[in-house]
Amino acid sequence: MRRPRVTDDDLIEFAVELAANAGELSAGLFLAGSPRRFKEDGSEVTDADVRVEELVRAAVARYAPDDGLLGEETGESAGRSGRRWVCDPISGTAYFTRRMPLFANLIAYEDEHGPAVGVINLPMQQEMVVAAAGRGCRVLTGGQRRFGAGRRVEVDPADVGKPLLLAANQHTWSEELLVALHRRATVVGAVHHAAVHLVTGRVDGFVMTHQGYDDLAPLPVILAEAGATVTDLSGDPVLTGDGSALAASPTLHRHLLETTTAIRNGGAPYYRNP
Repeated sequence: MRRPRVTDDDLIEFAVELAANAGELSAGLFLAGSPRRFKEDGSEVTDADVRVEELVRAAVARYAPDDGLLGEETGESAGRSGRRWVCDPISGTAYFTRRMPLFANLIAYEDEHGPAVGVINLPMQQEMVVAAAGRGCRVLTGGQRRFGAGRRVEVDPADVGKPLLLAANQHTWSEELLVALHRRATVVGAVHHAAVHLVTGRVDGFVMTHQGYDDLAPLPVILAEAGATVTDLSGDPVLTGDGSALAASPTLHRHLLETTTAIRNGGAPYYRNP
């Protein structure tokens, strides 16, 4: 059930401006080139990731100095307000370093009630999806920087016979999950911003595994405000689940969850370790 609260205008506009500024910086650094290095876990990072996160941290510190912030690159800074921002400065660093303009800037805001604002910004496409609790989900294009200027979007609730699903990290999926989903849907590879394509009607759903909290944080409010459902593959809340995400219209989500539940009930795993 959608919560009756309504998110403050100023907060939404700050989140939009923050994501737009992060996008401008990351786009400039992408065009200039930023050499990669590797973290201890083997994932890639660049100076651009760090610089964009520093921009976000500095802006939040000025706007809401008592709020906490969890960033992918520099960890968590505890706040005093009980509210928190979550940032993945460049989601899709592997694309960024390979000169593929498929990366995104992810921003989320959590208040005392839970997820309140979610932003997925695609700077090279000049497309931003923004949602806020009680305010709906909108798509901003062509450099728009005002929430109200965007186009309101909602997922199509109609059932579809052979849905098109985007997939992330499917190289880690078990054979059972791959076969079951391919029998139920057309499954194609995706990037980290699959939610953009779902709420804009380009695809019918998505399945992701091995995601970090910063990757998942914008999803609950974006998808709820667009009329979609998101859980992990077991049907548990996506932010406290196993790092997987299953998202679609409520009807299709229910059908897909039946498929994944049957796999688990049969004793098979959903995925292998990467």
